[in-house]
Amino acid sequence: MFAKSIITALTLAVAVTATLDPATSNTKGKYPSSPSCSVTKTSKAIQAAECSHNTRVSGTQTFAVFTQDHQYDGNYGYPYGTCEAYTCEPGTTMKSDSDKWTFFWSDDGEESGEGAGCIKSPDDGTCGCEDSDGTFVYGGSDCT
Repeated sequence: MFAKSIITALTLAVAVTATLDPATSNTKGKYPSSPSCSVTKTSKAIQAAECSHNTRVSGTQTFAVFTQDHQYDGNYGYPYGTCEAYTCEPGTTMKSDSDKWTFFWSDDGEESGEGAGCIKSPDDGTCGCEDSDGTFVYGGSDCT
């Protein structure tokens, strides 16, 4: 129960800086080994689905690397972890890591689509989305 409360608070705090704009492709288990810039924005303790559905930077986000944090395994909305958003090209070389998942706002991924499924309520696992003020909208798919 305590872990769910912490996740809810962290999710709401991060949601304020995200904009609904799902990734168009993804690659699970790999990440760019040498992108042409540094991380623009880091968000911790969020769902992979939040990383794949929302851009986290002002300007044009090109890709994001999600790294699973296993301390949250089994909680509603799992997997949770750290999302690192970038505004540059990912480069051509990918490294393997089973805890990483790269989301692209281009066709650079191995699979089409956002890949992670719906954003889930951290309280009960129901699908929905979050408005920019952090309000979870049950069943929503067009949050702003």
